[in-house]
Amino acid sequence: MAVPPRSSSLMATIGYHNMDSYAQNAMALKFPESLEASIEEQNEKNCRWSRMKRRIGRSLASRSNISVSSFKALSPISETDSAKHSIRVAYTSSAAPSAAWDNNKEYTQQLSQAVSGLKNDFVSGAREMADSALSTLSSLIVTAASTAENKSELWQMAVSAAKELCAARPSMNAAITSCLLRALDEVLQLWDMLDEKRSKAPEDLAAMARRQLVRIIEKRKEAGIRLSENFAERLRAYCRQRLNNTHNLTILTLSNSSTIRHSIITTLSTLRFLCLTLVILESRPRFEGASMASHILSSCSADARARLHIRILPDCAVATAARDAQLVLLGADRISASGDVSNKIGSLAAAVCIKSLNAKAQVVAVSDADKIVAKGVEEGQKEAHPDSEMMEAWGDETRRKLQGRIDNGSVEVFGEWFEWVPAEYVDGYVTEYGTLDAKGVESIAGEVGELKEKIFG
Repeated sequence: MAVPPRSSSLMATIGYHNMDSYAQNAMALKFPESLEASIEEQNEKNCRWSRMKRRIGRSLASRSNISVSSFKALSPISETDSAKHSIRVAYTSSAAPSAAWDNNKEYTQQLSQAVSGLKNDFVSGAREMADSALSTLSSLIVTAASTAENKSELWQMAVSAAKELCAARPSMNAAITSCLLRALDEVLQLWDMLDEKRSKAPEDLAAMARRQLVRIIEKRKEAGIRLSENFAERLRAYCRQRLNNTHNLTILTLSNSSTIRHSIITTLSTLRFLCLTLVILESRPRFEGASMASHILSSCSADARARLHIRILPDCAVATAARDAQLVLLGADRISASGDVSNKIGSLAAAVCIKSLNAKAQVVAVSDADKIVAKGVEEGQKEAHPDSEMMEAWGDETRRKLQGRIDNGSVEVFGEWFEWVPAEYVDGYVTEYGTLDAKGVESIAGEVGELKEKIFG
């Protein structure tokens, strides 16, 4: 029996399921002070609140609900949850930009530093990078307000900053793009609601935006917790249905996904009967797999560590690792509209090997829904890393002998870090909304594409 989705209020991501909560957040931006208000001010606040609730109610009533149907008839565990996905799009075109960019050196410098930081961040996962970009956007909007002459100009500077942040890491920009698009949509809705007369100064609008983005960041944390809980419940059902309630489970994974780390830790703390063998490929060239093992062990309780056994294998031992595993867990840097998963190099080998060697095993992508990209942007640009990334693990004499041939092009060193796992190898996508199938993925991809067109043009 499928686990029902946990669809509580998610202002930061998709939809508003709690109208009163949203209205209160909106009013908090309009009336941020906690001091006692006059009767006239309180009456005005109440009237505005009522108008907002009616307006949001009309919007909610007009939305269509998308029911996610089953993807593959593998077992009850592969049944997908029914979930509602609705992104509200609100965008009005604005006038051509003025000299606000040229007059705001702090904005330009701050944006340049943020883009450089994302380009050179080879430690954080896609979700962590999206959180960082969201925090940066909040600061940039405040900085932009110092030179923006009006709401239109401030909006253009915010959108321009978001575009550059999204383009910083082509192979990992899915989460950043979706996160920033939804954040900008939230900001614009608030501006439209609380600035009906279009008379507020850019500084006031920026302050409103910053408060809302802080709320979005908090909601993203809640979504991450819910994703980990969904994974633990799925694993409980898997053990009951596929393993006949045995207490031993072997999982194969790779790289250093923060989503997978948190899901494993949550599972061990929730399923106290489970004895878990976690087989991790070391994930060259930076050996993120070993880093993930270290993170998990340092974050687990003593009781969880007693039930956890970790094996770290070289990437070339993937077939040996897959032979004894019941599950392969893939993080995701992006998920295409058709369900293909882009992840660290070695993911395809893990998926193909376990499907070939263990007919009962499953491949599961554990990912935020933000990783799903719009149709037509599945591939994106490929990242090519310098030869030194691979060569650092070689012996000194080997590097010295090969360096000249590498320089003249007669020897090539592979420098791509990401690859695609076709949807045919993936049995399900565990997200903060439950487990999605191909139709659920395609539905979210369509909404992201619409939002991108409206916000970025």
